[in-house]
Amino acid sequence: MEKRGQIGELKIGLMASLASGFLADVLEAFHFRFPNIDIKIEEATAQATAAGVLSGRLDAAFIPGEPRLPGCQAMHLWGEPLYVAVSKHHSMAARVGVNWEDLRDETFLVAADVHGPEVEAIIVRQLSGLGFHPRISVQRVGRENLLNMVGMGFGVTLAATSTQGASYPAVIFVPLAEGGEVFNSSVVWSTNNVNPALKRLLDLSASIAKTHQRRSSTVLEAIQRLT
Repeated sequence: MEKRGQIGELKIGLMASLASGFLADVLEAFHFRFPNIDIKIEEATAQATAAGVLSGRLDAAFIPGEPRLPGCQAMHLWGEPLYVAVSKHHSMAARVGVNWEDLRDETFLVAADVHGPEVEAIIVRQLSGLGFHPRISVQRVGRENLLNMVGMGFGVTLAATSTQGASYPAVIFVPLAEGGEVFNSSVVWSTNNVNPALKRLLDLSASIAKTHQRRSSTVLEAIQRLT
C-alpha cells in the first residue's frame, strides 16, 4: 500500500491562506481521497519553503510565480484575480470595482518577501508613465500585518482572491476591474523525490487546476464588466 501512495507521510510548504481558494480545495480533496497519508504542513515565506524542497525537508512547496530551482520541477497551477485591499473607512470601500487610474494617488504597501517584487512589478507596470512613478512603501512584515496596516489607513495593497478567506474586519477587498493581471502560483518539487504520495498530490493538483482555471476565467470576466 505505501508504495502505491495510499499511506505514508507528505510534507508540504506553503505561504497562502487555507481559508478558501485553490490550495484549500486541493488539500481537502487529497485528505478525503487518501486519509491514511499523514500531511505535515509548514507555513513560511516562499524562500524558506523553496529551501525546504532543495534540502529534502519538504516534499513540495506551493509558492508564487513559476520558480526555477536547481534539480527541481515546477508546475503552474492557478492564477487568482486581483483585488485592492483598502481600509473600511477609505472612500473606495463602497465601490463595486475600481480601475488602475483610480489608484494613481494611493500609497501601495508591499511586503519585503519573495511575493513583494511580483506585486511591485504589477503596480509599476500599470501605473508608471512619463514623469510619474507610483508611491510604493516596502514593509518588512508578513501578509497579516500588511493587511492590518491597510486597515489602519497606512495605504492600500493588492490581494488575491484567497486572501479574502481570512478575517480582516477593518479591510475591504474591492475588485480590480481592468488590466488582466493575476497572482500566479505553482507547486515545486525535487526531481529526486521518490515519495509515491507526492505523485498523488501532483496528479490531483493538476486535475483541480483545470477546474479552477475555468472558474477564474468566469470570475475575471465578471469583474471586468463591473466598470
